[in-house]
Amino acid sequence: MFSLMKWMFNFWVTQIVSAFTKGIGVIGTGISSPSALLVNTLDSISQKHLAPFLSDIVLKPSPTHWALQRSGKHITGAELVFPLLTQEEPTGGAFWGDQLLNTSVIDSIQPANQIWRAYYQSAAIPTLDVILASGGASAIDVVKAKMQICAASLLPKLARANWGIAPQNTSIDIDNIPAWIATQGNTIAGVNRATVTAWNPNAAVSNGSGSLTIPNAEKLYQQLVYGYDEPDTLVLNNYDYGNFKTQFTAQQQYTPSIIRATDNFADKEPIQTSIRYHFRFNNCVVLADQFVVAGTGYMWNSKYQWMNYHQKGYYLIRPWLMASNQEVVSTRVVVVEQLTNCNPRTAGTITNLT
Repeated sequence: MFSLMKWMFNFWVTQIVSAFTKGIGVIGTGISSPSALLVNTLDSISQKHLAPFLSDIVLKPSPTHWALQRSGKHITGAELVFPLLTQEEPTGGAFWGDQLLNTSVIDSIQPANQIWRAYYQSAAIPTLDVILASGGASAIDVVKAKMQICAASLLPKLARANWGIAPQNTSIDIDNIPAWIATQGNTIAGVNRATVTAWNPNAAVSNGSGSLTIPNAEKLYQQLVYGYDEPDTLVLNNYDYGNFKTQFTAQQQYTPSIIRATDNFADKEPIQTSIRYHFRFNNCVVLADQFVVAGTGYMWNSKYQWMNYHQKGYYLIRPWLMASNQEVVSTRVVVVEQLTNCNPRTAGTITNLT
């Protein structure tokens, strides 16, 4: 009987406490901010509720990096070499009868050489922290959390490298997008564009001032069209993207000015007065990327621009190692990559977006 009464007492206490504390959330750190009176008591006896995930309030995603990662080529080799046809060979044309034909040997190919670039991100944890955070009600193990932070911290470094943004703009970083398609007369992949002018990107289109206009976007687009080979990517800063997108809103299928009463559309769905996510300009998917510096738009053909990943250096995770005189273990993630554009004339920029 006593055992039954004790069980019932504990049961009801548990129910009362559960009902009272339901929905309160974390009790402990910062308890003096809400109107709690028993601060020390609650700090001493209450168990914190930890969310089973990390909240990222610092890092920025890059749609450009996602696209390059998704379509990247996995290859091996000490260097990246591809042949460039630098001129039309003049040994041809009309002829008649027994006319002597030109059989001169023309060396019309020049090699473009790129060097692999390596990136890393380290993670280090004191072993005592691993011990202390290994039990109890911890929602995320400290090792798991640090590895998530390690992976997340590597991504913006790779995204900045794509666009040549400091501090990922050194001589040992990859050949970035602005260097490939927004710069004339530079040397890239070992080829001097001041000498081999065909290796230059297409000339930039100046927008003059204001938001990117459809005629100027069309002008650059047509500069990059070669027959049926058309550019398929246009990347803008978020601000420039928003200004460009608003010009297409009036062309949506459903706007208040063209909805007829007989359509009964308003009774079924809310009116869509903007374009969700990205949209297409001709054959170009238009993307907003916060890593792009405001004022310039980049257009290219992804058939000729891609990221190379070394098969033996593709996001390697090194074993955890301990320093000889410290109770600290560390690891790192390593990726070996390089950005290639084998036909930069199919890419270009729009400048002076203000």
